[in-house]
Amino acid sequence: MLSLGSNLGDRLAHLRAAVAALRPALVAVSGVYETPPWGDPDQPSYLNAVVVVEDEAATARDWLRRANKIENTEGRVRDPERRFGPRTLDVDVITVTAADGPVLSTDPELTLPHPRAHLRAFVLRPWADLEPAGELPGHGRLADLLRAEPVATDVAAVRARPDLRIQSAG
Repeated sequence: MLSLGSNLGDRLAHLRAAVAALRPALVAVSGVYETPPWGDPDQPSYLNAVVVVEDEAATARDWLRRANKIENTEGRVRDPERRFGPRTLDVDVITVTAADGPVLSTDPELTLPHPRAHLRAFVLRPWADLEPAGELPGHGRLADLLRAEPVATDVAAVRARPDLRIQSAG
């Protein structure tokens, strides 16, 4: 599961480029949501989506490399002074599942599941659209996480944008 977000430039075009770059591993694409910035409020709102991808040969590190390559292609600039600052594209690896179950990692470069996913309505809400019975390893069911604080307070600010479409898998 990957999370996509953009708040600079043509936000929808950046999300679409990420989805296109993930083919043929793309399984499903959520709807688009507009959300306030998280962690650094002094910036434009985001467009967010999540995607389900599958590639039996890919490791968690492979997904991280793919995510970084897609971000770089879309002009992502990392500002060391502003960790949660604005960006053309952010692609986060949320979960990776291997044949024997969820991949867990405490590596600071790639912590799995994503260490803040359980706190982010902009990840959980679109993910729940794709997998209503989904679970975030180590944290529980998506539906329960969306009802729990602090996420429950943030859910109202996660606004569906049915007028904006990302190409569907297929």
